[in-house]
Amino acid sequence: MEFPTETPASLYGLDLGIPLGDRRVLIADDSRFNRRTLARFLQWIGIVQVAFATDGPGLLDQIESFDPDLLLIDANLPPIDGMALCRVLRANPRWRDLPILMQSTRQTDQIRSLCFQAGATDLLAKPINPGECVARVRYHLERRSMVQELRAFRERVERDLRQARSMQLALVPDAEWLEAMASRNGLRVEPVFQTSNEVGGDFWTAFEIDGGHVGVFVADLSGHGIASAINAFRLHTLLTRTPPDDLRDPARLLTQLNQRLADILTVGQFATAFYGVIDRQTDSLRYAAAGAPNPLLGSRGGFRVLDASGMLLGAFADAEYENRSTPFHPGDTLFLYSDGLTEARDRDDAMLGEEGLADLIEQAVLTAPEHPFPWLMARFAERFGTGLYDDLTALWIARDPTP
Repeated sequence: MEFPTETPASLYGLDLGIPLGDRRVLIADDSRFNRRTLARFLQWIGIVQVAFATDGPGLLDQIESFDPDLLLIDANLPPIDGMALCRVLRANPRWRDLPILMQSTRQTDQIRSLCFQAGATDLLAKPINPGECVARVRYHLERRSMVQELRAFRERVERDLRQARSMQLALVPDAEWLEAMASRNGLRVEPVFQTSNEVGGDFWTAFEIDGGHVGVFVADLSGHGIASAINAFRLHTLLTRTPPDDLRDPARLLTQLNQRLADILTVGQFATAFYGVIDRQTDSLRYAAAGAPNPLLGSRGGFRVLDASGMLLGAFADAEYENRSTPFHPGDTLFLYSDGLTEARDRDDAMLGEEGLADLIEQAVLTAPEHPFPWLMARFAERFGTGLYDDLTALWIARDPTP
């Protein structure tokens, strides 16, 4: 039985939904009557870009140039049956997600199982019911359209995140500049900076304030991901606008940053921070902190913990910070880090913790005294892997020993 081209889709209770005029359907059937009938069904829902194949080789010849959005294949297509064609198409990554609707006069459970195992998306019984045919075609085309839109959106987001990551990595000191600055000031600075996502909230930088003072700033913005990364950019902007006199005074710097961040951060957002100024003339480290992880200072007597307590940046506009000072002689080492290091968990869900970190540092110094930091981070990666749950910053700052 042939159906007139002008048969309205509404007679079959069809929801016309989104326009399908730009969709392409390839029909593979050796029956001219079936090809014409299926094409008319498709016209009812606005699909006019239709191509035909009468056998399996013809379908394979046309599919590359026609680039269909959906295939309608007869299960008994000569000389390659529909199931064999499905397996061939699914082996090609380009057609792995292409909707394939198989038509079959046999509808046993075994046939259905074999069709789906071969890669068919759906199965239509012959003779074709017009309402069921166009409803299933519409469903799979709309689903494919949504999948394509989601994939394009995801690719766009991933591209933007990669660009944002590059921008965030550009905030930390350039390796060449850092090496030259450290050499001029009798230091060796070894950094590790990793984000748990494409972008994160950790941030660090260094300042060559003058010939005798070097500042090191480490911060961890609450959360991780895009929101915390934006706040890291904000913090970097504030730091670049800080006059040199304020950079020499850690407590003053944190006080000013706190006031500015309190104005721009939303409720619940904050930052932990440590800012230290290395004074080569007095062989000391002057620092202030805002609830940061406690740094470790190494000397001939071993490593000891520095107090990095203080009010979180951005939480309270009237918070005050105090300067602390400790000896930092030639040959001493300062280790700064974010809680992504100490709060990392291994396969047994055991957390490293501050004591575990201290033990690991002592092992590094004893086992690899010439290069303790690379040894330390290698052991950390072995135990905790590289898939981090939080952003990680670690800085190993060593003063050159006295000649």
